[in-house]
Amino acid sequence: MAIQLWRLTSMMSTAVAMSAAFAHLMEMPAKMRFDKRLYVDLHRTLYPNFGRIAGTPEIVAVLTTGALAVWTRRHRPSAFAATVTAAGCLAAAHGLFWTLVRPANSAMLAWDLDAIPPEWTAWRKQWEYTHAARAVLVTGALAALAWSVIQETPDTDSENR
Repeated sequence: MAIQLWRLTSMMSTAVAMSAAFAHLMEMPAKMRFDKRLYVDLHRTLYPNFGRIAGTPEIVAVLTTGALAVWTRRHRPSAFAATVTAAGCLAAAHGLFWTLVRPANSAMLAWDLDAIPPEWTAWRKQWEYTHAARAVLVTGALAALAWSVIQETPDTDSENR
């Protein structure tokens, strides 16, 4: 029962992280057309909640999926490749946040709304495209976690033939 709880925790926390990442991806086309003041103002007022709500589940996803990868290597080799893929995707997405998204967040928070620097579009591109990459990675992680469970599900159709 303990491993099922670990798997459920891994999958659910990854799903929450994916929902936030995917929301950023869906907003991207409209946000890329916003003028600088609207973009920065919305960035400051809307996105702090994303971190407060989805930040902890993302950390839980990275930790539980990493632990599952270690466990499956020894106990469920058929699920190892998919689980380690999920762990790698989550770790990469988390790394992208700290190396590219967080610096963009810090830069935008420091700007006066009446004096947004000319290089704001470079920060916007960095933030938006990194979030797009994170959405792909976290979605891939959830798919890999689901596949790891499917790998261990008996094929009842072939058993009934």
